[in-house]
Amino acid sequence: MQRSVTIRTITMVVMLIAAAPAAAAYFHEAHRSDALLLSDLALKERFVVTAPIAVTPLSAPDAAAILAAPDAPGLFEQPGGIRVPSERCGEDTPKARHCELDWEAKNLAKSNGVAARKAGVLRLKGTGGRTLVLRDWHKCAPQGECDGERFTYLGPLDHSAYHAVEIGYGHDSPSLILFAPSSGKMLAVHYGSEPTFVNPARSLLVSSEDLNDATSLLVTSLIGGAPAIDLQCLGARTKEKSFAVTFKRWTSASGFELVLTESVASTGAGAPEPKTIAVHFERGADGAWTLRSPIDLKAEGFECRARGTLPAQ
Repeated sequence: MQRSVTIRTITMVVMLIAAAPAAAAYFHEAHRSDALLLSDLALKERFVVTAPIAVTPLSAPDAAAILAAPDAPGLFEQPGGIRVPSERCGEDTPKARHCELDWEAKNLAKSNGVAARKAGVLRLKGTGGRTLVLRDWHKCAPQGECDGERFTYLGPLDHSAYHAVEIGYGHDSPSLILFAPSSGKMLAVHYGSEPTFVNPARSLLVSSEDLNDATSLLVTSLIGGAPAIDLQCLGARTKEKSFAVTFKRWTSASGFELVLTESVASTGAGAPEPKTIAVHFERGADGAWTLRSPIDLKAEGFECRARGTLPAQ
């Protein structure tokens, strides 16, 4: 009899464990096959595109003009940018969330039926029956910090096939999801701390991260509702040297300029002044990229590779 009770007890415990809901996980930990995660640390470890790019000299006057240009604000930083208006609602409180959802409701009405919310669940419908389901979640350790994600619909990205969602974390800067209903595919980038820029044609997205591990610069194609990395640059970060990236401006629908700041560690006689390097990137009609710089960036430890030329139209 005792043996039977023990077996039943063990069986019930196993059933309860099996029936328990899975622990909440961050969006970027879900390993979705339909999502391009631009903040994935693996993109700092190796190139995922392998075609070489053309490199040509940048004249001194052109370099000086780039260095003198004002720094451009990213999508998150620019006035009226693509983000939840924290200056209106505050941050990370139940009252703030109520304000965010009230603001979101106006955006949902402009989604043409793509986005809808029910309580803590935001759904974005794609064609062909694909639906992106985003659930708000929040949990706290018994005596520790709290974790969670708040998904807020920002509205359609103007002049594009994408709809924008912000992921709020409370104690960390937010991420951005761009979802294409036509394909069901999406990208995500930690745009609150990784400066992110979209060209006026809404066909290219530039993002960079220069605070952790290797410095990375990514150019993502948004064409056809199928986001794909088109250009990838990696700058070595060692005890002796590191690179910072400052985006300056778009020069065309397929060209942009930035400044690399190369810092070298002190050798005992004081650290040398950081070196600022102007860089111009341009994608040709055939999809091939050209980099213009006054110095050999690859020799300095900053290398770029591309997806390759596009098939003829």
